Amino acid sequence: MAYSVTLQKILIFLGIGVTTGAIIGFSAVYWFDQGGIVFVLSMFLSILTVFAAAMYAELYHIREAVNKQNKRNGL
Repeated sequence: MAYSVTLQKILIFLGIGVTTGAIIGFSAVYWFDQGGIVFVLSMFLSILTVFAAAMYAELYHIREAVNKQNKRNGL
């Protein structure tokens, strides 16, 4: 099944966020004796952080492309 590039990016970033959050959450629960809610919270915050970083990177690339186009058009 072929996915769009956008869906692939979303799934990749979701996987990165879940993996990072699971590692942080597991270490918080196992080594620091925190409750299970910390595991879920760390996964949620990691997913949000990864998506926010991805959105910032995409907007930065769009801005660079617009600036380059404006420079070519003499604006």
